[in-house]
Amino acid sequence: MLQIERQNHILQWLHQKGFLSTIEVANHFTVSKMTVWRDIRQLEDQGLAKRIHGGVALPEWELGSPVEGQTQTFNTQPVYHFPESVQDPRNLTLGRYVASEIINHGDDLILEGGSTVSTVIPFLTGKEITIITNGLNTITLAQVYETAETVLCCGGVLNQPNTIFIGPQAENFFHAYRADHALISAYGLTVRDGLTDPSPIYDSMKRVMCRSARQRIAMLDSKKIGRSALSKVMAISEIDILVTNEDADPEIIKQLIKCGLDVRLVK
Repeated sequence: MLQIERQNHILQWLHQKGFLSTIEVANHFTVSKMTVWRDIRQLEDQGLAKRIHGGVALPEWELGSPVEGQTQTFNTQPVYHFPESVQDPRNLTLGRYVASEIINHGDDLILEGGSTVSTVIPFLTGKEITIITNGLNTITLAQVYETAETVLCCGGVLNQPNTIFIGPQAENFFHAYRADHALISAYGLTVRDGLTDPSPIYDSMKRVMCRSARQRIAMLDSKKIGRSALSKVMAISEIDILVTNEDADPEIIKQLIKCGLDVRLVK
């Protein structure tokens, strides 16, 4: 198929769905992802499409907009909106790093339901990835980007403000699994207190998730380094890798490394 023909097909498909992931376009046309990105770049230069994390969309499309199968009359209904933190460039930088440098083909991932952790989803490129989560936003993102082969979500009580499932039923769900990595975040992290959150309601859930994984990875915006809160999630010694932005307080980072923590500073 000629490039112009493929690009026309992509545009027609976009007008049906509103958003396409890079992977589904590459698979559909049996081309590489680099070829897809070149097509997207040319369409964007012409103002016909726009690049977004994980794929391509129509210029007016926004994350959470209706997709294929939704009629015009459906637009009068409420549209699902993701929290702004899911699209925060600082968080997305962390998600990109974890997806490209830590996660491998065939990995099973436990993702706690916070928005920082969910930013790994658009950048997953490995095959046969499984996501296990308690986050409503997380499973919705996984549906949008289609970067995981299997997505498992627990039941439990839905904590509406944070869009996460908590409680005994949710915790029991995670006891049944053994994953390669558990990705978590928190309100803050200090050398003395470790990872902390303002409320103990969710901390038990995070600890259960981490006990079900071979490796525990904390993803924190550097603004949270040196900040503490009421409830302790886990000690520094219980964390395997900390991924944070490169502008984190250098003195605190030095202390964390001295404690034996593997710290990854991301640009």
